[in-house]
Amino acid sequence: MLENEMEESRSGIIRISDVSYDVLRAFVNYLYTAEEFFDEQMAYDLLILAEKYEVKHLKAYCEKFLVSKLNWDNSLVSYAFAHQHNAKHVLQAALSLIIDNMDKLTKREEYMELVEKDPRLVVDIYEAYLSKHVNTAALKDSSSKKP
Repeated sequence: MLENEMEESRSGIIRISDVSYDVLRAFVNYLYTAEEFFDEQMAYDLLILAEKYEVKHLKAYCEKFLVSKLNWDNSLVSYAFAHQHNAKHVLQAALSLIIDNMDKLTKREEYMELVEKDPRLVVDIYEAYLSKHVNTAALKDSSSKKP
């Protein structure tokens, strides 16, 4: 950003206006100290900044933290968030949790919101579910044929 002919390189000032003061402060604190003290919401916000500014170690830490907080109640929201922000570890963990609870999926309000907002993600969930069950069925079938 400061290496080319952008306004920031001429003025020496970088304006970051799309985050709250607390999130920006935590982000800068992490850059200087590599210390992280945050809750779940801060992890989401910092992951967005870490992705935007390519701070890979912070993004990885936020993903690990979010995976540790993952549960059935936040799985759909986390899945949609992870898809939007290329958080592969959160995406896989949330998808696995969703697939394991498919019988309860359509009863969730978040599911209906996802159907309306991003139906492609719903298709991805069902494709992953079907793929897992086809592979499981194939394994069971091949093991039952062995003497």
